[in-house]
Amino acid sequence: MPDTTVAIIGAGIGGIYLAAELGRRGCRLRLHDIDDGRLLPIRERGGLDIEGDDAGFVAVERVTTDPAAAIEGADIIAVCTGGAYQEAVGHGLASLLRDGQSILLIQGNTGGSLVVRRALDAAGCRARVDIAEMDNYPYSCWRLGPTRIRPIVHKKFLQIASFPGSRIDAVFTRLAPLFPSAIAAPSIVSTGFTNANAMLHVANCVANAGKIDRGEAYKFYAEGVTPAVGRLYTAINAERVAVAAALGASVPNLEDWFERTYGVRGKSLSETCQLLTTNSDGPYQATRHAVLLDAQIHRRGRAGRIDADERAWRGGGGGDPGDRRRYPAGADARRPRFRRRGAHPGTHGARRNGRRADPANAARWLPLIARVASTQIDRPPSIRVGAIDLIGRRSNPARHCCRLSRSGLVP
Repeated sequence: MPDTTVAIIGAGIGGIYLAAELGRRGCRLRLHDIDDGRLLPIRERGGLDIEGDDAGFVAVERVTTDPAAAIEGADIIAVCTGGAYQEAVGHGLASLLRDGQSILLIQGNTGGSLVVRRALDAAGCRARVDIAEMDNYPYSCWRLGPTRIRPIVHKKFLQIASFPGSRIDAVFTRLAPLFPSAIAAPSIVSTGFTNANAMLHVANCVANAGKIDRGEAYKFYAEGVTPAVGRLYTAINAERVAVAAALGASVPNLEDWFERTYGVRGKSLSETCQLLTTNSDGPYQATRHAVLLDAQIHRRGRAGRIDADERAWRGGGGGDPGDRRRYPAGADARRPRFRRRGAHPGTHGARRNGRRADPANAARWLPLIARVASTQIDRPPSIRVGAIDLIGRRSNPARHCCRLSRSGLVP
């Protein structure tokens, strides 16, 4: 284990928790993000402070915005950027990878390995690298400050799959010591369809759209999963399990997954979600409430932000007068930037100070999202075509709903 060097791409909560845990296991760590503001406190401190029963300090030997410096000599490259950025990361890493390195997506979402493999091929990567994905984030923690972490729970059920599946023995041999609770999955269908976030998050937000739109704070799982929402979860996830079965994978339903992963099972799905939030070791106690609906859809789905980060990963430089963030224009060639005013007119709408001027149009996405949530899927061949079509770009909810419609999954 001390001989393993891990480069973590993405210094959000997932990447920081991963650094804390792998550092305690003796790994040598590098941490990368395109936003140097996330890295500065960790660079100044030299690492992370861990509180709790196994308190201590974890050193991070290299904290950098330079991806080449981060992954140079790394055995494992753990991508913790979220699914919307995985394609851009694949493009950015393609020319930097070397034979024998392994890419691990935490988490792989649904089809993440396919997205990254395609991005590497499109960018001309010739290095022989393994691609693996995990079905979920392995830990839940409190982040008490920029460099202070307090663990809450380690998940008891994790799957790791490789793409292609024939590489799983070699991949799992390397990764298993880092994640003792993980098991090897037969294919990325198992990991991709075990991940239920798309159903959990969308159904909750649609069902609580009134609260979110009014800016009312609520505990996402404990209060947002009412008995009615629990029934909606059950119906949607029955389809998820059925689709996975049609593709040859057996995945647990939500109740079984919560019990297997956290050891918690209430009398109903809504009660289980309450316990996961209110228990003293509940993994969802640190989950924040949903933000305003327009802001949430635009933050996660607006092409300006996603495309700006893609340009940053691909080396685009220069200042951008539309940037509303706290760093001066031109400070870092790899920092995220919003599109300049007037770029691609008619595609992204007019912009004010780097933001879209028409956030109200997000409301027209809700019926499409609701149709996706309620669709009865019973055509496995179309499912296969539609799933492959959907994994190309997952940053725009409206785009995905349209793709679902074109693929025949939504009438």
